[in-house]
Amino acid sequence: MSKRASILNQEIFSINRTVFRFLRYFSTVLTSFHYSLETHPESFRGSNSRGCGRYSSLRTVTEKSLRSLKPALLLAGFAITLAGCAGVQTQQEWDKIKAFSTERTGVETHWVQTEEDAKVTEGEVKKLLLDGLTEEDAIKIALINNRRLQATFEEIGVAKADLVQAGLFTNPNLSAVFRFPFGGGGTDIEAVGAFKISDLWQIPLRKKVAASRLEATLLKVSEEILNTVAEAKRAHNEYIALSRMREETGKMKSQMEELRNHLIYRQKFGFTKDIDVYMADAEALELGEELSRIEKELQVSRFRLNRMLGLSPEQFDYKVFGELPEEFRPLPDLETLITHAFSSRPDIQISKTKVEDSKRGLSLERRRIFANVEAGVAYARDPEGTDFMGPEVEIQLPIFDQNQAQIASAEYRLRQAEKELQGKMGLVREDVSTSLERISFARSRVNLIRNKLLLIRKAAVEYAEEYFNAMQLNMLYLLEARQKYFEVQRRLIEALQEQRNQEIELERTLGGKIPLPK
Repeated sequence: MSKRASILNQEIFSINRTVFRFLRYFSTVLTSFHYSLETHPESFRGSNSRGCGRYSSLRTVTEKSLRSLKPALLLAGFAITLAGCAGVQTQQEWDKIKAFSTERTGVETHWVQTEEDAKVTEGEVKKLLLDGLTEEDAIKIALINNRRLQATFEEIGVAKADLVQAGLFTNPNLSAVFRFPFGGGGTDIEAVGAFKISDLWQIPLRKKVAASRLEATLLKVSEEILNTVAEAKRAHNEYIALSRMREETGKMKSQMEELRNHLIYRQKFGFTKDIDVYMADAEALELGEELSRIEKELQVSRFRLNRMLGLSPEQFDYKVFGELPEEFRPLPDLETLITHAFSSRPDIQISKTKVEDSKRGLSLERRRIFANVEAGVAYARDPEGTDFMGPEVEIQLPIFDQNQAQIASAEYRLRQAEKELQGKMGLVREDVSTSLERISFARSRVNLIRNKLLLIRKAAVEYAEEYFNAMQLNMLYLLEARQKYFEVQRRLIEALQEQRNQEIELERTLGGKIPLPK
């Protein structure tokens, strides 16, 4: 039995003890009342002494009645105790989530439920951060330590508890009435134990509806796993791109400072004008300002990365490693990707589950015309001491409310779910097509910049440096050549980052890894 089930069982036993204490207290009050009737009958019947002998037997009759009810009360308490042992177990559902995570991401996730789990997770996170953070490490940490994902895992327990609740019968009702005579005569007793038999045909459908909602919850959790992985990859990719941008900007700033110092040296001999030094100074300061901006962006990016990893915002005691991929993986054609997305995306499966859920909900509402039917055993004892026992039935007649409004509402929800599924499939087709086009554009941009534009700008810088050093070219041409070359490098980094981000988005859009082309 799980820890939660044990706690629930203890609460059930506590409630059970409270019920028996109340019954014992109630019996004591009745006994005191009977004793008052026996010792001071005049307080209840005035001067009339007829029937005094009957009062003397009232206590005995009531105690016998209570003794006759005691086995039933004990049986009810025992049934409550047994019901309390049925806890909410989520291991089967959690195994499905772990299998999904391993299949779609290549990494197993972990649900932190106890303090021991938290300690294990903390140790695993420290171990992964010890040698620096790669993209794979970021995925592993996010899947075991991301706070939002861990909160989403708790929905599994909520949905499973709803399923267990849907399969429980309504508690039987036990009512008893004791009428004590004031003018003489015996005690009148009535007792009824009723069970809601309409549960017999409502519970199977309630369980099916709750099971569909549990399945939808598992799919939502699966979708959150994919979103968490995508966000962790993007956060890591952003930090790597900014780090490379900082490196290139730092190199450019150092080169500009060297040029400035060279110009100042040449100025001593009258070979450089003041305007050339001013331009070099301004360019060095602008690059310094750009470098400071990138440093701040890196700090903000680290905050975002820490949030995705479930770390504190101020934790900077680990290094981030990685490269922007410059080799592109082959992609299948559009129709193959769309077909794969239809079969893999959790939100499509959620929409399909919602349709089935709506169908079961409609069937349930149609069976709720007789919403409340109870049957049980009735017991009575008249003042003369004659016992009566027989069946008791209570039916809520569907005269005014035949559940027609709820049936109509369920029909509307079913049609709505079917149309939402159609709309979701159209949206998936659009998402896949858009991601594929953006990847294609990003790759074309990378190839253009890397294979053509960057080479031309680099050649221009080399030409300007050669003729500037030979004092055959104005320094302004060299500054402009270097500025353009730096700008092209920055655009290449941005294009590589965008290409990687679009691959990550395509993975999320497909519901997992990108399939290999046939």
